[in-house]
Amino acid sequence: MSLLGKKLLSLLNNPKKRKKSQEIPSYDKAEKIGILYTYGDEKKEETIQLLRELIDDRIKTEVLCFSEKKEVVQTDHPTFSIEHLNSWGKVNSPEAEQFINTPFDFLIHLDFDLNEIMKNMLIHTKAKCRVGFHSENGLEFYELMIGMNKSAGTSNFAEQTIKYIKAIR
Repeated sequence: MSLLGKKLLSLLNNPKKRKKSQEIPSYDKAEKIGILYTYGDEKKEETIQLLRELIDDRIKTEVLCFSEKKEVVQTDHPTFSIEHLNSWGKVNSPEAEQFINTPFDFLIHLDFDLNEIMKNMLIHTKAKCRVGFHSENGLEFYELMIGMNKSAGTSNFAEQTIKYIKAIR
C-alpha cells in the first residue's frame, strides 16, 4: 500500500461512520464470535487456539488473520495481507469482505496495538460488540475494552476477554 493510501486510510477511518449497534448481546444468547488478529508467531497462533477452546462449543467462531508482510504466513486461518489492499487502502479480499459482513455477536480483536487497517476493519464490521485492548486511541472502536498490562501476554488477554464477555447478561 502506498504512502498516499495509508494517509487516505487514516483520514477515512472515522469511527462516527459506524452505525451504532443495538444493545450488547449476552454471552448466553451469542451464536457467532469473530476473532481478528495480526499474525505474530507460533505463540500467538497457540493463543488463538486457546481462545477458541475457551468459547462454548455451541457458538460458531470464525477467525481472520492479517499479515503485515507480503510473504505467506503459517496459519490455519483465512488470511489477508498488505497485498490485498489497493493503493487507496480498500480491502480486496473475499475472506476479509465476508468476515466484515458477518453479523457477529462479539468480535474480538486480539492485538495490543491498533493500526489503520484494523481500524478500518473494526469500523466496517457488522459485529454487535467489538472487544479489544484498552488504549486511548481505541475508545471509539470498541464497545468493550479490556485493561491490563501488555507484559501479561496475549494468552492472558484472551482469558480475560472471555471472562468479561461471559459476565455480560
